[in-house]
Amino acid sequence: MNHLEFSGIAKVPSPSVHIDPSVSIKASLLADEEGLTRLPLEKLHVTLIHQSVLKALLKADKKAKKNGESIIKYPTNQLRPVVIGEGNNVVVVEDTHPRSGEKRLTVRIILDKVHQSFLSNWVRQFCLLNELERDELETSREFHISFANKTGIPGDSVR
Repeated sequence: MNHLEFSGIAKVPSPSVHIDPSVSIKASLLADEEGLTRLPLEKLHVTLIHQSVLKALLKADKKAKKNGESIIKYPTNQLRPVVIGEGNNVVVVEDTHPRSGEKRLTVRIILDKVHQSFLSNWVRQFCLLNELERDELETSREFHISFANKTGIPGDSVR
């Protein structure tokens, strides 16, 4: 199974994310308290790299694939499934949408230190191999799963 997927962003997709039922219940209760809508299970994922960082690479790779090749380079350490257990924090985060100015709320499940360290190193290596520049939001990314937001649409979550 491939634990990496590109859809504008680079992510660990839903089939590779396993959430303990107790954590799911905790996140659901918090979402209900805040009046938020849960994202569909098939949309749950861990964003590794924002689309703003990947745009040029994915465009060039799409062009290369027309000739039957790929230009994307991968770290030697393979991504593995993300397993969320009882030790993971569930929090509500807030920001303001950059275009509409509307307040956004999201229930997040924060990955544990082991996952944070592994994913941070993997992303750093991937970006070095592919000569990608990351801004401060990306270099300080706290890996998480957006579990619920106002609309239930993944793109409406707090960045």
